[in-house]
Amino acid sequence: MANAAPVQNPMVTVSRGGIVESFHHGVVSIVDGAGKQIAHYGDTRLVTFARSSAKPIQAIPVVESGALEAFGLEEADLALFCASHSSELQHTDRVAKVLERIGLDESYLKCGGHIPHSMETYDRLIREGKRPTSLYSNCSGKHSGMLTYCQQTGTDPNTYHLPEHPLQQRILEILSELTEVPAADIVLGTDGCGVPCFALPVENWARAMAKFTVPETQSHGEAMRRIVQAMGRYPALVGGTGRFDTDLMTATNGRIVAKGGAEGFIIVIDTEHQWGLAAKMKDGNARGIAPVVIQALLQMDALSQKERTLLGRYERPELRNTRDEVIGHITAEFELVRD
Repeated sequence: MANAAPVQNPMVTVSRGGIVESFHHGVVSIVDGAGKQIAHYGDTRLVTFARSSAKPIQAIPVVESGALEAFGLEEADLALFCASHSSELQHTDRVAKVLERIGLDESYLKCGGHIPHSMETYDRLIREGKRPTSLYSNCSGKHSGMLTYCQQTGTDPNTYHLPEHPLQQRILEILSELTEVPAADIVLGTDGCGVPCFALPVENWARAMAKFTVPETQSHGEAMRRIVQAMGRYPALVGGTGRFDTDLMTATNGRIVAKGGAEGFIIVIDTEHQWGLAAKMKDGNARGIAPVVIQALLQMDALSQKERTLLGRYERPELRNTRDEVIGHITAEFELVRD
């Protein structure tokens, strides 16, 4: 009888009252700029959607179209095109201004509305008797970027969200090139905001992100360089107040760029050490992502003591009750395997 496969220990434990109440399994892949996996945990062949973590790749054709220059857009706008923002005024005002620049209005956004991440924004909308429209979608920045592409290239702004649209086909081509997965093997789904999303192995997601650290070797290198630079310079536009990816980029002064995605996914780009990381919580619970990333960065010697201190609340997040008392912790406990 064949030996049973070894049981993988959980990456993250959630404790309360001195015992483990819950736990999460996950996968981490770290790939260097040459395309070699240099560290991992779990089965990095796991095929999964990166969801919004793919936004830096989805922004590449927008940059390459020349749309930013044609419409006089700023580097901050490019950061917003890569965002899953909190719908703070800094986000929604900028999306509205991008739409005005390209001669369209909010009705062209195909992302739909939802309750904003920012409760301050939500409270304001309630007081004003308004509903959260597409402008307040966390993906309205990405969608305004896609509309910018359409206006620059003369493609239909009414159907940009459909898989057969030239923009979505171009994104698929670039994704295939960067991940080294044939387009026919990339699983297509529909994201929460209505545009195509893509599933492929975690290691290949990390490989694509690693290529952003060596843009001089890439055919899309100039766009990739500009995207990483924009995200690193304007981290608050990529997420928002109190968001992990924003705080990670801020603490490292943009040396490390990060982008979270739904269902417990994240990508990290370390421009100094020239590697890319992709991580996935297998049960989709995002609460384990921040401590996993911090633990991986520490094991890769990628954080200074000052940066670790600035990010301290993410290393072992506290659980608090309704009286704001600490009643437990979320802890990442795993050792990367060096490849």
